[in-house]
Amino acid sequence: MDRLTERQEQLLRLVVHEYVGTGRAVGSKTLVEGYQLGVSSATIRNEMAELERAGLIDQPHTSAGRVPTDAGYRYYIERLIGEPHLPPAEQTMIRHQFRQVEMQLEGSMQLAVTALARTTGHVSVVTAPRAQTARLKHLELVGIQDQVFLLVLVTQDSGVKQAVLHWRHPVTRAELRALGDALNARYAALAPTEIAARAAGEEGLARLVAEQMAEQLRDLETVTAVDVQHAGLEHALQQPEFAGGPAAGRIVELIQGGGLLGALLPQLRLADDVQVFVGGENVADELRPYGIVVATYGVRREVIGLLGVLGPRRMSYERSIGSVRYIADLMSGLVSRLYTGAGDGGEGDSVRGGNHRP
Repeated sequence: MDRLTERQEQLLRLVVHEYVGTGRAVGSKTLVEGYQLGVSSATIRNEMAELERAGLIDQPHTSAGRVPTDAGYRYYIERLIGEPHLPPAEQTMIRHQFRQVEMQLEGSMQLAVTALARTTGHVSVVTAPRAQTARLKHLELVGIQDQVFLLVLVTQDSGVKQAVLHWRHPVTRAELRALGDALNARYAALAPTEIAARAAGEEGLARLVAEQMAEQLRDLETVTAVDVQHAGLEHALQQPEFAGGPAAGRIVELIQGGGLLGALLPQLRLADDVQVFVGGENVADELRPYGIVVATYGVRREVIGLLGVLGPRRMSYERSIGSVRYIADLMSGLVSRLYTGAGDGGEGDSVRGGNHRP
């Protein structure tokens, strides 16, 4: 889309701000009386007509005023709000709260989802960070019978997998302990493909165990269950778009019924920025009544989680983008420290919410 004139951009910005704040269609009279625009009512009406012809605002059937279209919000997001950030005082408060739960992933997830809902006034969701590749942290070999033993694997993201193995000869507990120590030294921090490649060089019982490690870790990578936390549903139900009737039931079912993540994932990409979807830009039909602001967080290419907010198309995108960006940054730092031991979760190691443009 061609760039608007400075005056048209000013009017579009005011229409968005007024509509976000009141939920009512915005007429030229409101703009003339509410703002020192320095132009006549006729000029404003003409410019509003140009914005409507450009598809950036629209006139509801029941009102003489105008409301932003999806394209109008998109123009506003990409060209009129710059790089939104939370006010420093709010950043300080949230950062202090995160320090209280430092190195506690579960507590940090709960704090993130609560802080997002509070700062944006919308429904917030956070998924637990999940390793893209299951890497071995530790293994144990536990004797059950003379020729039967249990293989216990613990991954770097605290996943656990067990398998019962059979060997053609009796194996003592001391032999299992010595073999476990040796395999831990050789395979710690490796991914399934790396373990499988090295297993070809092992012999006897060590080869059996290594091959099983690779197979069991591959199984862990295919597990689809994701821990999702949400907060702020009461905020959504206070919005006129969702207050009562079928719309209220649909958003409750979307959030509490667990359908949000499945509907959202197909349109997401693994990115270092905040992604914004407005109304009809959403792929899934059930998401089209909403505005959505999301970001990934975690350790780049290794451990990834998702956080974001969902509200009416008439949401404050500026505040939502700033909030999601900041809290994604804090969560990336936390995950980096937990999983890699990095001191500050620097840019080279963490997934960041750096740029809002999809």
